[in-house]
Amino acid sequence: MRTFSHLDIEEQTTGTLSYDRVNGWSKPFPDLDSENTLVVVFAAHEYCDSPEPLLEIRKYFPESKIIGCSSPVVICDGSLLEGAIAVGIIRFETTQIRLASAAVTNFETSRTAGQQLGEQLTDPDLKGVLIFSDGVTTEATELVRGLQERLPPEVTIAGGLASGHTLDDTWMICDGELQRLQACAVGFVGNRVELTRATGGGWRLIGAECQATRTADRTLYELDGEPAHDVYQRQVGNEVGFGLHESSTRYPLTIRLPSLEMQIVRDVNRFDEASGAIELAGDIPEGVTVQVMTTTADEILDGVDEAVERMRSKTILPQNNALAICVSCAGRRTVLLEKTREEAALAYDGLGHGIHQIGMYAFGEISTTSSGPPQVHNETITMGLIREY
Repeated sequence: MRTFSHLDIEEQTTGTLSYDRVNGWSKPFPDLDSENTLVVVFAAHEYCDSPEPLLEIRKYFPESKIIGCSSPVVICDGSLLEGAIAVGIIRFETTQIRLASAAVTNFETSRTAGQQLGEQLTDPDLKGVLIFSDGVTTEATELVRGLQERLPPEVTIAGGLASGHTLDDTWMICDGELQRLQACAVGFVGNRVELTRATGGGWRLIGAECQATRTADRTLYELDGEPAHDVYQRQVGNEVGFGLHESSTRYPLTIRLPSLEMQIVRDVNRFDEASGAIELAGDIPEGVTVQVMTTTADEILDGVDEAVERMRSKTILPQNNALAICVSCAGRRTVLLEKTREEAALAYDGLGHGIHQIGMYAFGEISTTSSGPPQVHNETITMGLIREY
């Protein structure tokens, strides 16, 4: 019988665990604390008022960099968990982790916050940035634009916006501290670190292409010179209850930016029937091509396979010692309903069970694109794979 030396067994440098009020922690905390350890935490909003489990994380990882945010449901290694906390840990050997934070008190401060994050993270050897921000007060496109203005274009950026039912439900974890109205990020500095990102949708186009002829920030006023609401209503028909976000989530808009090969999805937040305007969940530039989309639960799940295939096209998936961060749009849950658990399981199966994985449902997904700068997406699933090689 062959005996194994310590050289035959690769040291485990990643881990995951979860917490709920009934069962407590799913397993003991792994012995991975160090100055070069990243701990990512997603937690249900009620833990802001009962933070004892979050304080335990700080206790067991006093030297580590701890970031994260609130999410109504969380994901841990393929399981969808309500009222819970999901924790993902990765310890690096040579990679340095740089932590940054900035206040985001309203939409108007978002770009400045992004610039401040970039200034704190900038380094000649910066390879990637994982970013989370308040999903209620952040204009995510401006946040990402400001961040990109301070960083080289080759730096990979991925992350998402904290979600909750109200402003009081939405919060961040920055360096282990619970904070509101904040954006926080970690930068990966070194020559052996890799942050690979991939995005999937699962939506199909319906209706005719239109041009956004009058817009302002997140508001779409006119399509082809007509009130946007009228054009949208004609294309969708009577299937959607106007003014109900839960229904209009099934009919988001895709916008085509001239500088990008891919399409950007914008969720519909509400309608102003008096003015004919549509308020979207993200910005929409004037002059872009717009088209209505729709989907089914099964097509949404196909979007997970799409993201996994894109990830496989960018990197060779490791067998272990990697941490995957999956950020799915909160709107996808309204389509998936009872199949939401299948999305979490498909992502875990697709990347492989050797890769530890946690996830959240966000108010917006952030991902570098294949043909341009980082973009803020709605109604997608974005995967970020972190590893040191």
